[in-house]
Amino acid sequence: MVNLLYILLALIMLGVIIFIHEFGHYIVGRLCGIGIVEFAIGMGPKIVSWKRTHKVRGTEGTETISYSLRLLPLGGFCAFVGEDEDNSAPRAMNNMPVWKRFLTVFAGPFMNFLLAFVLSVALIATNQMPNVYEVETLPMVSGVMEGMPAAQAGFEQWDIIDALDGDQIALNDEGTEKLRSYLNNLPEGQSVQVTLRRIPDLKQNYTEEALNRLTPEELSALATQSVTVTLVPQKSEGRVLLGVNLPSYYGRYDCNVLGAVGESFKFMYHTAVETYRALIGLIGNLFTGGRIEEGTVSGVVGIVSNVSTSLRASFSDALSLGLLRMMLFIMVISLSLGIMNLLPLPALDGGRLILLIFEWITGKHVNRKVEAYINLAGLALLLGIMLVVTYFDIRTIVRN
Repeated sequence: MVNLLYILLALIMLGVIIFIHEFGHYIVGRLCGIGIVEFAIGMGPKIVSWKRTHKVRGTEGTETISYSLRLLPLGGFCAFVGEDEDNSAPRAMNNMPVWKRFLTVFAGPFMNFLLAFVLSVALIATNQMPNVYEVETLPMVSGVMEGMPAAQAGFEQWDIIDALDGDQIALNDEGTEKLRSYLNNLPEGQSVQVTLRRIPDLKQNYTEEALNRLTPEELSALATQSVTVTLVPQKSEGRVLLGVNLPSYYGRYDCNVLGAVGESFKFMYHTAVETYRALIGLIGNLFTGGRIEEGTVSGVVGIVSNVSTSLRASFSDALSLGLLRMMLFIMVISLSLGIMNLLPLPALDGGRLILLIFEWITGKHVNRKVEAYINLAGLALLLGIMLVVTYFDIRTIVRN
């Protein structure tokens, strides 16, 4: 019952994101005077539907629009009059100027970007979102290698390397570079005195899961016990090694609302670049016969499974943590949906925008039947990809 509740919550979150996207098409289409047949959230059979009559902007006329909620949370649509066929009606989409059609199509991804932007500004300004494009490696012990000098000297997981031969090591990226430089310049066979800060009674008071959730600052505040050991580092392939793994943490934002606006633009830009780069690599693997790792791409089933599992763990810890995690998921998924929809593929908004740009440059509309066939083929391809991805999502869930 509890799992079902979080699955339902994840589906509602996806529904909200899809609604925002389709609402963009809907509201800009109405403002541009394009006739609307139906506004639907979800795909497949209708769960509920109703009709409303609206005044047509700038005229004395009215139009009746059908609204529906459908069974499958795999998308949604806003169907316009004359969208994929010739229609002589004055307010048919095919009779509208290119710029109106362009704005209407672009409005869907734009609304996803806008939602992601607003949420990211709020999260960055309140320091609730990590900077995933700045990674720090810290002079802490995330793991100890058996048989190596650190293990023999008594290093323990979560120890903080505080000093080498009395020379202080800062708990930041610069401290890690200083640690590496000091060890690499150490003559072979020479011992080094290492001062560690350790969390007292760690195993008795803290679980591994609880420690993993703590920030470096929180771990540092708990590490009040000082331990000094002496060891001789091991030299291997020109490097001097202690035999410990150092953890990497995402950076943190430290800015006001105005600064958060700029950081949000940077975050969205980097995310778009990395997403398209990953997609190009994925497509390259498909055409060159390269292996695609399972879990590289997730469909709706995979997203709902991952989101519901994460939300359950977060809400189990604290209501505020669960709500924060919801905001992060909505922001990331909305941004991803906007980015993916701008791909220049048939049946996606990006493909339609390419055809509109072609029409604007040449002054000629692509043949309606050709356009319809292109979009139909693109839709079939997308549905096929979704089915394959869904199969792998389900297989991953069953295996776990």
